[in-house]
Amino acid sequence: MSEFQFAKPEWVHLFWAAPFVVLLVLYGNVRRGRRLGVFGLDLRRVGTWLRAVRRRRLWRATLLALALVGLTAAALQPRANPQRQRIKTAARDLAVCLDVSRSMLADDISPSRLDRAKLELSRLADHLAGDRIGLVVFAGDAVITCPLTSNYSYFKSVLKTVSTQATGQGGTKIGDAVRKALADLLGLDTEAPTTQPTDTEQSGGKPTFADILLITDGEDHESYPSYAAKQAAALDVGIYTVGLGSSTGSPIPVTGADGVTRNLEYQGQTVMSKLDGKVLTEMALAGSRGAYLPAGTANFDLVDFYRSKIVAQQPRRQMIAEHVYWSEVYQPVLFVALALLLASLLWPERPGQASALAGEGAA
Repeated sequence: MSEFQFAKPEWVHLFWAAPFVVLLVLYGNVRRGRRLGVFGLDLRRVGTWLRAVRRRRLWRATLLALALVGLTAAALQPRANPQRQRIKTAARDLAVCLDVSRSMLADDISPSRLDRAKLELSRLADHLAGDRIGLVVFAGDAVITCPLTSNYSYFKSVLKTVSTQATGQGGTKIGDAVRKALADLLGLDTEAPTTQPTDTEQSGGKPTFADILLITDGEDHESYPSYAAKQAAALDVGIYTVGLGSSTGSPIPVTGADGVTRNLEYQGQTVMSKLDGKVLTEMALAGSRGAYLPAGTANFDLVDFYRSKIVAQQPRRQMIAEHVYWSEVYQPVLFVALALLLASLLWPERPGQASALAGEGAA
């Protein structure tokens, strides 16, 4: 075997079970001998029989300990002879900017704007085919909660924990979220010129193979989102926006310290959250690549939007991934361990049992 390793080395601590079993049997033998003395039995008369029983119990424990060693070795999943295969893949990067401000708690779209966005993003993760996805949540500030990854289960687990408490400040600053995605999530130079490059410049520059998916109700608080969208366009990053909520306004239910849910109020007036589709449209049209999905309060399909608008006929980064395939060699170890376990269960404990078995064999 050219190479060898254990796939599950964390199970190695189970090897301690083997000596523990042997020590336990030895301790039991000592205690049984003391009890016979307490009952007044003549150990000189039963000594030969007792020593035979002790030996058989020790052999039985030894077989069980060896079986446990074998079972633990099999649980470590030994494998050898790796075969390496290089596979060509193509992928793009998708930076998701998700609004988690309190206005996203409005329930004009079921179950709420935020919860519906999380459900659709979870569905989208199930339909990605090799593309990397990352998550920036934002309100008054922007926070990266999931770096770019192709581990979609991890992305979904992070997404489940997202709430309106995910950021430290209130408000909605869309522009800051886009700049956070460009600089920190996608790792691009945001100091580049903010004017949209010409086709010649784009063809001669280095493509980013990246897009930003912005999901919000569009209520921005002076963060210059159109300027941020132009920065993205200058860096060859597409801006795709999804607008959630009613254009006529919807109250925002919040739960107070007393556990009672009430509509959010400001200066005695109920706060009404309205979808601002204008800013989202401007952002989507800031570059040569982008689209706006006015979801509003209706059902929408984010998977279809992604497939038809974001990745349709878009170039992808060509990568070579190496996969390693191992030959599993735990089967012989497991077979021996099971045989030892069976032998320990069938091993007679008393000499009389062995004689009886021997007599039955002779008959």
